[in-house]
Amino acid sequence: MKRKTKFFTAFSILLISISTTQASTRSEVQYLVKKYNLSDAKIAIATQTTNNGDQLYAYAQNRLMTPASTNKVFTIVAALFTIPSNFRFTTSIMYPSNRVKDHTLYGDMYIKFTGDPALTGSQLATLIKKIKTEKDISKITGDVYLVGVFSGPYIPNGWSKEDSTFCFGAPASSFTLNRNCTVIKLVKNTNSLTTRIVELSNASNITIKNTAKYTSASSATTIEMNNDNVLYIGGYLSRAAEKMFKLAIKNPALKTLDTVNDFLNSDGIKHGNVIIAGSVPTGYTEQITTRSQTIGHFIDQALKHSNNLYAETILNTLGLKEKGIGSTKAGTEAVQSILYSKLGLDTSALTMYDGSGLSHLDKVTPEFMVNFLTKAYNSQIGKEFYNYLSASGISGTISYRMGGKLLGRVHAKTGTLSGVSTLSGYLLTAKNHRISFSIMLNDLKPSDRYNARRFQDKLVDVFYRNL
Repeated sequence: MKRKTKFFTAFSILLISISTTQASTRSEVQYLVKKYNLSDAKIAIATQTTNNGDQLYAYAQNRLMTPASTNKVFTIVAALFTIPSNFRFTTSIMYPSNRVKDHTLYGDMYIKFTGDPALTGSQLATLIKKIKTEKDISKITGDVYLVGVFSGPYIPNGWSKEDSTFCFGAPASSFTLNRNCTVIKLVKNTNSLTTRIVELSNASNITIKNTAKYTSASSATTIEMNNDNVLYIGGYLSRAAEKMFKLAIKNPALKTLDTVNDFLNSDGIKHGNVIIAGSVPTGYTEQITTRSQTIGHFIDQALKHSNNLYAETILNTLGLKEKGIGSTKAGTEAVQSILYSKLGLDTSALTMYDGSGLSHLDKVTPEFMVNFLTKAYNSQIGKEFYNYLSASGISGTISYRMGGKLLGRVHAKTGTLSGVSTLSGYLLTAKNHRISFSIMLNDLKPSDRYNARRFQDKLVDVFYRNL
């Protein structure tokens, strides 16, 4: 009887303790919402223990929210389960070796691009130069075909026009070169209201038409690139004497095609046309190849530095490996299938339109997010995934956030879009309990962005003390 009494007494104390902790957390959350003027924002929060998945504090945890870049965690975990750690992207020159005679390739040459998102113009130039320096070919009697493995479309549904204009929204094409990004500077001409363009990087084979004028008023610069890679700059250069723009290449395949043609010509390799093709014919074998770093490098950059191009390339690669199609749609379907088969997750609370989280159509509940995080942590790739995430006060996008007593105790992914700020990951609390958490804010005003991050950081501190 005494044992039962002691058990019920201990159990009652535990319930009271949990109830008190939740009440304290709830009170502090309400205070922080008011302190940071976020009452008009849509907020949803979930936390749970990683050892058994027990729910801790939650608020509107089943509300569908736009995750922004926290969406990347789904893409990356699927990749860790599926893509071998020694995987590398390759760019290969292919032809039948028996067709080469007297410095001449009799027939066509194929260059196969597998979407290496870090391929540079210098690397491609070196590869093409080896046609002559290593293979002793100075003439190709046929054409040069460029073959990719991704099928597009390269701008996923839900990406804003503004986001896809700039480098952070560059398309993930098979033919990526120099991050599919060009950098220019708009400069005021001396003693004139006219402006000129200074090309800073990767601006070859882009036609620039500039009609922008200088003004001392607050007026916008208009920017648009068409599918022929013609860049139109209009409107105004406002107040500043110059302004830099990092712009996405609209048609990477065309840019790479023109670049290959230029390299062949500069190396004195005679050839026919340079053409985009759908596949490599049988009988064509790899003769010269350049390889990227292993997949881990791209995963690290996608998570720690929120590299959208890398995330979308990984998604397309997942689609190609799992569904036989290198597209966004096949990639998102592959991710959902992998999360179900490897983690046993019902993905009905997850809607993915891309791999990076730039799409405003992506939706997920914080409840699903923490379930995912807990299951991923306890899976065979859990430790690897955890170490790829940014660490508070140490690395990545939270290297400047949550230092002090939280230094290194938070491993998480941030997310930012227009009207959206999110933070999801893991926290080692003061009691040395590891928890999964997800804090999502939507419908933010532009002026709320700083306060939203402050709110997240302070809320993590509440979790640290209370949970």
